[in-house]
Amino acid sequence: MVDPEATPPVYNEDGVDLTLIRWMLSLTPADRVATLQAHIDFVTLARESWRAREPQARADEGC
Repeated sequence: MVDPEATPPVYNEDGVDLTLIRWMLSLTPADRVATLQAHIDFVTLARESWRAREPQARADEGC
């Protein structure tokens, strides 16, 4: 039988997801940097994609 008090909480009293923090802390510093860089690369790609479509979207609205 598992003691519910022994199970670490998923969220703290402020609503912060502690599982993500624990997961990030389980990585090596190099892995953390690589993970964060992958997120930055994704956001950059999404922004560039959105900006590339913007003029096309305006042209389509005018038709």
